[in-house]
Amino acid sequence: MDAVLKFIDKQFLPVGLITVALVGLLFPAPGRFMGTLPTQHVAVSIIFICAGLRLRTDEVAAALSAWRATAWGTLSILFITPIIGTAIAFQLPLDPSFQMGLALFFCMPTTLSSGIALTGQARGNVALALLLTVLTNIVGIFTVPFVLAQLLQTIGRIELSALDLLLKLCLSILIPLAAGKLLRRFVKEWVDGNRGKIGLASNLALISVPWMKFSQASDRLAEVAPLSLLLLVISGLVVHLLYLLLNDGGSRLLRLPLGARKAVVLSASQKTLPVALTVLAFLPESAGVKGLIAIPCITSHLGQIFMDAILATRWGNDTA
Repeated sequence: MDAVLKFIDKQFLPVGLITVALVGLLFPAPGRFMGTLPTQHVAVSIIFICAGLRLRTDEVAAALSAWRATAWGTLSILFITPIIGTAIAFQLPLDPSFQMGLALFFCMPTTLSSGIALTGQARGNVALALLLTVLTNIVGIFTVPFVLAQLLQTIGRIELSALDLLLKLCLSILIPLAAGKLLRRFVKEWVDGNRGKIGLASNLALISVPWMKFSQASDRLAEVAPLSLLLLVISGLVVHLLYLLLNDGGSRLLRLPLGARKAVVLSASQKTLPVALTVLAFLPESAGVKGLIAIPCITSHLGQIFMDAILATRWGNDTA
């Protein structure tokens, strides 16, 4: 029993995401009711307040000298991978909502914490991974709406107001993130001593969003063929593998040191789930069934963490 509890504690987010998907599908009424309330906006605010509280920027200055790695990583995260991922997503033989979900996820900045943690596990340049995380998630608030709107318009799927989305992301992400970072100045010792509890609160808020989305789309989800889900999972893994190869190749061409290459490959290949679900909430209804759009975001997130954990472990063992 203790082993099971330890496993759940260590893998809370993936276990939680799978659990809420099943609960939302089998018992949709509570999730549908919560979806009629401003619950999602509260959850998103909690996620980014927690992110601000846990955000350590002391080491960022140490990574500023690695300008080639920073430039490539930023360009890859915010522009190169979104263009490649979106182009691939809409060519796949999937439900249009699944295509939209993949495209949405591939346009996001890097993960808020897992990229840093995996870079540390791989014995890479953690300061550089932290810099890429902070830089692309802040700059991404201003670039993602325009990149996403332009890509979707070019492909001819939906009309999306970039300025409207930018305003909503500033209110939903930037302000709570800044509030959490400001609050950290006054409660730094408490935060550093309770990072696990803050992380748990953030994960609980995060999994509440797909729970509501799955509940609201439970009827439509029940009609999805298992083969379509399998193809979706494989598609997410293949595109992520492509990102890893792309960023590894770019890092080698730039002759980055091994530690910086590890940070760039891991950070620049990942995409963040919280921001994806936040953007999803603001998409117009013409984008598709939001419960279905959320599925590719979740499966791709889980797939990238699984794949990168294997890579980081191998790298860490090679340099141990």
